[in-house]
Amino acid sequence: MKKILAAVLCVGLASCSNETWTCTTSQKTMYSMSASGKLGSAGKGCSCAEIRAFELRTFGAVDEAALESDFGC
Repeated sequence: MKKILAAVLCVGLASCSNETWTCTTSQKTMYSMSASGKLGSAGKGCSCAEIRAFELRTFGAVDEAALESDFGC
């Protein structure tokens, strides 16, 4: 899970802007997509509640320490 989040975070950091981002999930991946179609980290468009629910649903547990360090949740 951390590898997926790290990869998505790297993509997100490369595309910083003031665009509108929405939360998107696909199987075991959560990411954000801008209005113009750019991909970004889950932290750009997903709320802490959405990330927490995704982790619980997908992995059966929530890594609270990782949520805090990765997303400030």
